[in-house]
Amino acid sequence: MCNHVPHCNKRAYKIMYKLILLVRELRQKGAFKVSTRLLLLFLLVLGLWGATTPLDHTPISRFNDKFIHMTVFAGFAFLMDLATARKPFWLWKGLPLLMYGVVIEVLQNFTAYRSFELADIAADAFGITLYYMLKFSLRWLAVGELKT
Repeated sequence: MCNHVPHCNKRAYKIMYKLILLVRELRQKGAFKVSTRLLLLFLLVLGLWGATTPLDHTPISRFNDKFIHMTVFAGFAFLMDLATARKPFWLWKGLPLLMYGVVIEVLQNFTAYRSFELADIAADAFGITLYYMLKFSLRWLAVGELKT
């Protein structure tokens, strides 16, 4: 039954498929759309504020900084994906998030306590891509497995 995935669990794929259907259903509900969009907006504003204010602690290592960028932007991509069903993902969700990251870096360049880093933009893009790949892979596993 599970030819393409070792140690697969048919029940787990059914659960993933049901989650996909649940997200599609929730996106149709006005209260869910509004609350998800407000949460995303709040977190984007909070991120902009945090990225342009002086640090009151010693900077973290370069690896941790990039990991934080990647994780935050994967989370933003997840929330944006929940907030709207517009397709294609890269045009309506990925590109605006990446532009948000670029704007933050440009704004940091105009502060005395932060700096513009291309590596931060790359980490942002990687986080968005990571979310997209994870979503696509889970959907492929769930839907593909249930068809066999």
